[in-house]
Order: sequence, then structure tokens, then C-alpha cells
Amino acid sequence: MYKNSLKEKLKNNKRIKGCIIQAALPALVEICGLCKFDFVFIDAEHGPLSTGDCENLVRAAEVSDIIPIIRVPQNIPEVILSYMDIGGMGIIAPDISCKEDAEAAVRAVKYHPYGERGLSATRSSKYGLGEPISEYIVEANNETVVLAVIESQKAIENIAEILSVEGIDGVLIGTSDLSQSLGVAGQTNHAKVLEAFDKALNLGLKIGKPIGAVVRAGEKPEKYFNMGVNIVLISAYSLFASASKMFIKSCQK
Repeated sequence: MYKNSLKEKLKNNKRIKGCIIQAALPALVEICGLCKFDFVFIDAEHGPLSTGDCENLVRAAEVSDIIPIIRVPQNIPEVILSYMDIGGMGIIAPDISCKEDAEAAVRAVKYHPYGERGLSATRSSKYGLGEPISEYIVEANNETVVLAVIESQKAIENIAEILSVEGIDGVLIGTSDLSQSLGVAGQTNHAKVLEAFDKALNLGLKIGKPIGAVVRAGEKPEKYFNMGVNIVLISAYSLFASASKMFIKSCQK
């Protein structure tokens, strides 16, 4: 297993840039690596990606020197296992709303003694042909990342407990679903959403856990970094749409 540079950056509260990939296009992952993103957020929750698609995206990440982290469709051990076995260096666990949810995600990613992840000779362990299995277990436990997505009113109410769970490396605040939970669907700049965001961010800063957010069209990453956010994310779709609009505009007389 190789060193997870994202893990080290999370520990040291570095500025981290991630790109969200929702299409089965390994070339996009390779471009992200060549452009020096810190990691690719492979999205198996929103979009058509199968486990096999994700495996090929992970391969592209490995040859492009970028860390592949997979947002799993459900926080269920059997589901998480399938994405870890293909070589994901960690997961983004959706809809974490309480301490128990966060603990379950960590247990599903880590081997004994920190978790209950199933052990087998799969791609993640080089099909049993790499280092001794005992060494692989230690490395996997040390190098894998667990990021929790906070996207409900209940999660905000329990944010201190979630952030305190050992093995949670940071949280991502999903303002779209959070806006729905707060009764202001789609209004990600509503006062209720901003207040919830600030609560999560301030507790993250106090506890020392990194906080992440999605940079939307027209926004600059510096806005979030100046607030204390460590992880900024942007969708590959958003990047393509923005560049396309700029190109079309430049072609107009």
C-alpha cells in the first residue's frame, strides 16, 4: 500500500483541493493528477458510477499520483467494503447524523483492532502478492481516510460528537441537502444554512478537525480558506461548464 499524502495534509491542517468526479472517464482523473489536485472525490452516490467504474478511476489515480477517495452510496459495511477492496484510499460517508453513524463508518473502513472490515486477497491488498498481510493491515489502518458528510439538521445538532469520533479525519458540509433539512430547500445562502455552516466550522476549528466545502460557480476558494475551511471541492462538471461558457463568450462578436 502506498503513502496517503491526503492523510498527512489533513493531520497538518493544510489547504486541500479536491475535484469531484461523477463520470466514468479515467482521463478526468489523470488530468486532476497532472493539474496537482490533492485528491479526487469519486462520487458513487450521485451519478451512474458502478463499482467497476470506480475501480478504473482508482487505477487512473494511482498512475497519476493523486489520492482516490470514494463517496459511497450508503453508510453500510458491505457497501463500503466493496469500494475499499478495489483500492480506494478512504471513503466519504454520506448523511452522517450522529456519533453512532460516524463510528460505524470508521469500523467499516478499518481492520482489527480499530474496526471490522472484512479481510481478503483483493486489489487493495495486491491480491495477497504484496507485503505480508500483517504489514498490510497496519498500513491500511494508518493510511485510510474517513470523511463524514454533514447534511442534516440532526447532524448539526450532533456535530460536536461526530467531530470527536476517533478515526474521523474531517467533515464535509453538504449545504444543498442541509438546506432541505432546514426547510429552505436550494437556498444555500439562507441565514439558517449559513448559521449551521458556521457552527460546524467553529467546532471543527476548536476540536482541530478539518472542515470541507464545495466551491460553487462564481465563488473563489480563498473565501473559504479565509473562513478557516481546510478542504475545498469543485465538480469536474462545474469546471467544464465554466470553461465552456468562457470559451463561447470569447467567440462572440
